[in-house]
This record gives sequence, C-alpha cells and structure tokens, in this order.
Amino acid sequence: MSFATETYGRYEIKSGPIGGAWGANAYRRKQLIAEARGQSRDEALSAIKAELDRLQAIQLSECDLEGAPSVKVYEQAFAELLPTMPDSYHAMLRAHLRAPDHLISATRLAEAAGYAGYEGANLHYGKLGYAIADEIGFAPPKRADGTEIWTCAIARDPSLDTEFPDTSFLDAIMRNADAAHFEWQLRPQVVAALRALNF
Repeated sequence: MSFATETYGRYEIKSGPIGGAWGANAYRRKQLIAEARGQSRDEALSAIKAELDRLQAIQLSECDLEGAPSVKVYEQAFAELLPTMPDSYHAMLRAHLRAPDHLISATRLAEAAGYAGYEGANLHYGKLGYAIADEIGFAPPKRADGTEIWTCAIARDPSLDTEFPDTSFLDAIMRNADAAHFEWQLRPQVVAALRALNF
C-alpha cells in the first residue's frame, strides 16, 4: 500500500491510500489540476485519467481555428511562466502588448529587448513561443524544412483571414515571417490573458 507516481500526457499523477480508500491527484508543474477517489488504485487512476481527458476535451473545444486555446488557458500559462522569464522577454511582450493594434515587427521587438538586430528577437521570441506552446499544448505550423514556427503560439500573421478555409495559415506566415519588418499580431487570447494578469 504505497504511493506511486506516473506520467499521463502532460501531467504527473500521484496515487496512494487515503482514509480507507484510494486517491489520485494530477499535477502540472506542481500545480494541482484534478483529484479523484476510488475503492482501489486502479479505480482512482481510471477516474483521474477520465477527468483529465474531460478537461482536455473542453480545452480543445475552446480552441480557435488555428488551434490556439482560450484566454483562461493562456492566463494559466503566463501566470506559471512569467516569473521565470528573462527581463528581455518581458520587454518584448510589453512592447507587443502596447503596440498599436498589437502589431510589431522583429526589429521593434529587438529594440525593446536591447538586441542588436531583428535576428535576436526572432530567436528569443521563438523561444518564448516554445515555452508557451509547451505549457498550453499548442502544435505550431512548420516551415518547409520541418522546423516549427514557435512564435505562432503567441502571435499570428494579421493578413490571415480565418473566415475563409482556403487561406493557409502556413502560407500566410511563410510569406514574410523571417523578414525584419514583418509584423506579428499578438493573439487576442494573449492580449486578454496578459491584461487579466495586469502585465
């Protein structure tokens, strides 16, 4: 009758005896996500996994046409990650949030963060996007060479019209994403999440 830990998707599940029954708790980065109880370890584990699947289904149903999740999901991700981010990442996010229509080029992001050129902003904004994508479970589009465009986790090409399914998100991004003056538009969910956190 010992405690056990296992991984289930992006979660860590801890299970063990509790008050004459069995309990299972699911965590994501030490944050409690869900709890379940059962008459056996297997019953508690089945219940917690069913709850995690249910929560995942809700999150997926709230995703936009590009696969980006709800404001609440972004808010939780930023609440978790902002305290660990370097000042330069904070500077880029603030500049993007405060830019007119939330549109900003890599050159202006570089200026905000103190980087020598737009290449540094592209690299580090991509790293920021990767951290957020990992936290929210976002799968970004890929370039022709197979590399992911991680910035898409937090921003999008403003010329993309999601009302028309013939518009390819990848084609829209690939037109200019690596250019110095291409402007990324902060996702509306990111804007709302950062504002909710008084960023």
